[in-house]
Amino acid sequence: MGKDMDNNKEKELNEFQLRNIRILTHLLAHDAIDDEIVEFLRKSELDYFSMEDKINLLEQKINVDEKTNLLKYKSDYLTNIIKTASRIYFGSKASSYKISLIRFDIDDFSQFNNKYGHETGDRVLIEIANIIRENSRPTDYVIRFGGEEFDVILPSTDRNGAQKYISHLYKKFRDTTITCGSDTIKITVSAGISGFEYIFDDAKRIQDSEIEGIFKKLQGEADNALYESKYHGKDRFSFYSKDKETDYPRIR
Repeated sequence: MGKDMDNNKEKELNEFQLRNIRILTHLLAHDAIDDEIVEFLRKSELDYFSMEDKINLLEQKINVDEKTNLLKYKSDYLTNIIKTASRIYFGSKASSYKISLIRFDIDDFSQFNNKYGHETGDRVLIEIANIIRENSRPTDYVIRFGGEEFDVILPSTDRNGAQKYISHLYKKFRDTTITCGSDTIKITVSAGISGFEYIFDDAKRIQDSEIEGIFKKLQGEADNALYESKYHGKDRFSFYSKDKETDYPRIR
């Protein structure tokens, strides 16, 4: 009995979902509904749940890096995103969900610390972190991966969306300088991008270990693409390519 009550509680609709149902009911009554409207409402519901998950994460201060105010790295972020998406897409016509991952690395960061000191290095870290966070969507996961590296997970984003996002960021990066005494320091950033399409299967339960493995694979691909950006002169971004798999060990 108690277990059934818990299951019913999980299935209760919140006010946001009820609003979407009222909209659909109204449109159906006036014969004004089409697939594009349904997809728009589904996307808005997905964004709602994604933001809800992000708020829960941010409320847990243990998950936030104190210096940059970004999320700390955790292995289950992609799992959370896929499970959130599955709530919306379960039983729908949609069969797949695209995600992009970008790894950023501040170029020559150790030189900032050696020449100007760690205080200036921290200012550089915080400045780049702020640019990434302020130009990301509330549903994006902006993570301090470690040291001078940052990861951004872009839910519901294909290659074109990732390119548009990162091209906008690079305009911001290239306009950014740090003043230290009489010196004006130009900051550059290199990045690598990988992508993934998750195929939903209503008959298959989402396995946490499988998604965590995919997450590690995405990170490895983005890291290879990042090294390609460094290899070709820094201050640029590159997309991971399976065709270059044999070249990446040499580039690294």
